Amino acid sequence: PADMTDARIVLSRVASPLCTLERVSHTTIRDVVFEFGQDSAVAIRGGVDNLIAGCTIRNMGRGAVAIGPAETRMEGHLAIETGDDITDGRRNGVVSCDIYDVGTSGISLSGGDRRSLTPANHHAVNNHIHHYSRRKRTNCPAIGLNGVGNRAAHNFIHDAPHCGINYGGNDHIIEFNEASQLCWETGDVGAIYTGRNWTMRGNVVRHNFIHHTVAPGAVGSMAVYLDDSHSSTTIFGNVFYRTDYAAFIGGGRDNVVENNIFVDCRKSVHLDNRSQGWANKYQIPGGDHRMYAKLKEVRHDQPPYSERYPELARILEENPHEPRGNKALRNLCVRGTWPHVFKGAEEIMTFDGNWVTQEDPGFVDAERMDFALVSDARAYEKIPGFKPIPFDHIGLTVDEYRKALPPGAPTIIPDGTAFSDPLDVRIETSSADVDVRYTLDGSEPTGDSALYTTPLTLLHNTHLRAAVFMRTGLTDRPVALSEAQF
Repeated sequence: PADMTDARIVLSRVASPLCTLERVSHTTIRDVVFEFGQDSAVAIRGGVDNLIAGCTIRNMGRGAVAIGPAETRMEGHLAIETGDDITDGRRNGVVSCDIYDVGTSGISLSGGDRRSLTPANHHAVNNHIHHYSRRKRTNCPAIGLNGVGNRAAHNFIHDAPHCGINYGGNDHIIEFNEASQLCWETGDVGAIYTGRNWTMRGNVVRHNFIHHTVAPGAVGSMAVYLDDSHSSTTIFGNVFYRTDYAAFIGGGRDNVVENNIFVDCRKSVHLDNRSQGWANKYQIPGGDHRMYAKLKEVRHDQPPYSERYPELARILEENPHEPRGNKALRNLCVRGTWPHVFKGAEEIMTFDGNWVTQEDPGFVDAERMDFALVSDARAYEKIPGFKPIPFDHIGLTVDEYRKALPPGAPTIIPDGTAFSDPLDVRIETSSADVDVRYTLDGSEPTGDSALYTTPLTLLHNTHLRAAVFMRTGLTDRPVALSEAQF
């Protein structure tokens, strides 16, 4: 630890959220710094069209912002809304906030009625969330989506020990987010995670950039983790770079992996049949995962479910434990493993129009992680119908509340490789008024670490970590970090 002689020590006596809006509507809280609370910073319970915008939230004992209904009633394990918008909550959001050094989660969006599939339309957009989950190290995402019809978009999420975005429910949209340097401390974890439900359908994960999420342990981590028979998520137009598993289908049904780019992923598309094997005892009637009880709770074979999701309506007429209806269509895989599936999976999973190559398929600048395809890229010839991915639009944007973009993580060139002769390594940053500091032993750089000024010459196996530090303001801790192993 640092010298405590001149340290400022704060003891919070506030055990409840610093700000609570209950059944309040049309209220905007902007440009406020929330810090030093034992609980969360802001709680919005019910109400419509409330907004937390341009705020800084830090040094909280629990999470940053929790949005949910003022009240619900329970039918078994299923929350049922009241039908009153002011009580249930609609269109509340968190926009362009900076969230870091919080004890548990970042933003929680909960709302929308799963029985009727009525959306809440809550949103988390353009937020910079990092160094969260400081007190509770697992299952505390930067953003959590629950209920029906909520959205997480254009967020930059990085530097955390476990997950990035968790979702449960129906018809959520997760798009244009960048996520990196997650899953530090545990395996069997997803940068984007959901699981254990046949009924949570209609969710879309599209146009995200997920990179450098390699976890410890034998299992590793997943970029998009559809765990334990989760079904009917569309994974479209994402870019995955240097992940363990990228698109992971853990025994579920009716999932679509389409028009994605996989680069140097250990396993690009995974499918297993766990519900027919080791997980079967948990998923049969009466099993711990409550798969059959969840069907009954939402009335899966009656409207609106039977009309919106006809495959779900007939699931019990088939073998629900067989992972049918999954598709991998028009994907580009550059190096790595393609696909990674159980024996016999090719007979029940559709693979069509995918291209696997060892060469550059036409990226703008792969060395600097610009994985947009040039207009005449060979990939378009090899994958007819492949749609351009709007790579330049992924991540944070300048808007009314965010006047400038924060420094990005430094780029290490090359980004990890085997070598026999001395190897020169460069560290680049496009940000002004920052310093880049680094370590060679895998430890997190601090303000006292070596300052990068000239290329490094490596002579032996090295775990390089480099971080951006501000020259003014918060100068003693990294803003964003990169790492590579040589």
